[in-house]
Amino acid sequence: MDERKLNETEMEQVSGGMPHEKEVEKYNGQHGYIARDAFGNVTFTDKTGAVGTYSASDWAKLSANWAYTGNPDFYISTINVNELNGVLSGL
Repeated sequence: MDERKLNETEMEQVSGGMPHEKEVEKYNGQHGYIARDAFGNVTFTDKTGAVGTYSASDWAKLSANWAYTGNPDFYISTINVNELNGVLSGL
């Protein structure tokens, strides 16, 4: 076995990876989709289909706002783009 490969349990712990099929079904329609580029900039498509783009520094501010949850991307993904922009303007 190649020691450089992650097993299924380890892959579930990878941040930013594709969610497990059961997780996709569980939250289908309740969360948006976060896509990061190589520079850390984020394109966020909310659960309604609205799209927002955020610089790496703006996304870091948003993530810090929900850091206490232990999984800020999860909680950010439940918010609409307009609401997220409102939060960002207050930070």
